[in-house]
This record gives sequence, structure tokens and C-alpha cells, in this order.
Amino acid sequence: FYEDPENNPLSTPTGKLEYYATEIAEKTPNDPERPPVPHWIECGESHDERLSSKRAEKYPLLCQSNHGRWRMHAQCDDIIWNREVETMKLRGFDGYQYEPVWLHTSEAEKRGIKHGDIVKVFNERGIVLCGAYVTERLTPGVCYVDHGSRLDPIIPGWLDRGGAINTITPTAPTSKNATGMAVSGFLVEVQKVSDEELEQWKRDCPEAFARKIDEAAGVCLEGWLIE
Repeated sequence: FYEDPENNPLSTPTGKLEYYATEIAEKTPNDPERPPVPHWIECGESHDERLSSKRAEKYPLLCQSNHGRWRMHAQCDDIIWNREVETMKLRGFDGYQYEPVWLHTSEAEKRGIKHGDIVKVFNERGIVLCGAYVTERLTPGVCYVDHGSRLDPIIPGWLDRGGAINTITPTAPTSKNATGMAVSGFLVEVQKVSDEELEQWKRDCPEAFARKIDEAAGVCLEGWLIE
């Protein structure tokens, strides 16, 4: 193609490098969130997960959920050696190993959160319990939770203790004609879990807290078996 583009066309509709996607313009002209020329779109109909939105007044942190270094999706979440690393799991005052949520020092101070506290990461889609990992290795205004932690629901569909952050990510596709990684940035708030709040959940959902938990490996599958 470089030497002779006319006789060696690319697989694009024009046979050339396209900065304007002619096929998108032709087949999906009614999709303002996926235009022929990529550019920043402040607000779309599919998502409202921006710090400049009205929702950010209630959920002021942009949560990033990426592939962690300690597991392959949910696989290897029970590797005992890995769980000894603080960026893999943080043990709460109750003995449970929580998935870390990284918070900038300034954001933690605003919320009265200290390193190692049990916190809730939440939005209108639900609540995920995590352990606070307070650091200056990320910027203010964001938080970070690896995806893939094993589900341990306290209230199915609403409250998860296992750190499964995908339970509160956006559910809509990235646009009406396309799907994409909507988990790379979505709005949440983070608050410290009080002793009273945790005790109330234990009273309301005793069967969830009675599941078998291995001290080193975490959630046990046999805890889900019904005899």
C-alpha cells in the first residue's frame, strides 16, 4: 500500500486510510455518540458518567475498574500468597479480606477515611464493600478498584461484600449501535462503613454472614451449596 496505494488498497470502503469513517456515516448516521470522526462528546444519551454532570454532585468520584495484576478476571482470586499483598486484599477489623479501593490522600481526608478502613463504594446501582487503600499514586477526584474479585452478596443485586465492582458499573452499551468498555470510568461515592451499619446488615442478613469463609483464601464455594 505504501508503495502503490491504487493497486494495493486497504480493506476500508475507500481503500485508503480513513480519518472520516465512511461506513459509519452511511450505515449509522443517527448515532451522535459514535460519529464518523472521533471526538470528545460531553453528554450522550447512553451514559452520564462524567464529572461535569449533575449526577457528580451526589457521586463525585470517577471510579476506574481495570484488569488487576493479581488475577485473570475472577480466576486466582483465592491464591493465598497473592492475598498477602496489600494491593490484592486488605484485612478489615472484622477479619474479612476486602478488595482494595485506592483513594487519594486528600479524598480520604475529606471523608474521614483512614488506610485499612472498611468502606462502601456506591451509586444508584448498588453498594460494594472494599478496604481503603490510601495513597498519592492516583489523582484526586478518582478512585480505583480492580475488577474480578469474587462475588459475596449480602443483599443480592444491591450489596456485595466481595468487592465485585462490576455489580455497580453502567449496564447500557456505549451507544445505540455499539458496545464498549463502559467500566473504565463511572461515577461513585465512597464512605466509611460505621460499626452500627455493619451490625445492622448482620442482623438483617444473618445467612449471608454465616457463609463459610477461609481465613486465607476468602469465599468458599461450599458455602453456596444447599443440601
